[in-house]
Amino acid sequence: MQVRINSRPRVHQDVVATLGRRILSGDLAPGHSLPNTVQLSDDLGVSRSALREAIKVLSAKGLLEVRPRTGTRVRGRDNWNLMDPEVLAWCGPELDAELLRSLLECRALIEPGAAALAAGNATAKQLAVIEAAFDRMLRADDINIRVQADLDFHVAVLKASGNLFLAQWAGTVSSVLLAAFRLSTATANSSDDVFAAHRDVMEAIRLHNAPRADRAMRRLLAIAAIDLHVTNAAAKSA
Repeated sequence: MQVRINSRPRVHQDVVATLGRRILSGDLAPGHSLPNTVQLSDDLGVSRSALREAIKVLSAKGLLEVRPRTGTRVRGRDNWNLMDPEVLAWCGPELDAELLRSLLECRALIEPGAAALAAGNATAKQLAVIEAAFDRMLRADDINIRVQADLDFHVAVLKASGNLFLAQWAGTVSSVLLAAFRLSTATANSSDDVFAAHRDVMEAIRLHNAPRADRAMRRLLAIAAIDLHVTNAAAKSA
């Protein structure tokens, strides 16, 4: 793949993204040694200095390891900084079973509690944002519009919790959530069940009923686990 762009900052970003996507896709597998900088810079069509800078960035994100005399190797996924927004964005539309399972388990630990907090803390303005996202989901005649509305709904619930860390988490994982929502929407057994579960979450928040909001979000995540064909005890405990 050639990356020939005149702007130096753009070159740097493109090299980082290109290598990052190749690593997360498995094209460059864990333990794989990168070609020497001369060969790799020629393959990518960039200078060796731009390549070295990109390797430093990817090393800081836990994707690469540079060792004297042995070269640069791809690290195992347990070393990757998966909470880095760029790393999550490089996952792309295809998420493997392990990543989906881990994402659902994380959501099952976080989102029901966030919904319960939102039931107690959501302002009228925040509730309006949740309702608007749900309305867009209902009216969407295009999968991309529906998936974006679904993401907006969950992000709005997390922000309505009133917790600064949950609001930050929403922004961090939005790219991988979008990919997961696209997969679950495409494989959903019943749109009616999905819409009903979202409505229950919204209504519980509107009525300031924290236990109901918690249960409704657990049910929504259980439906997602079924649609994604992911065995996930945490999400199915609703």
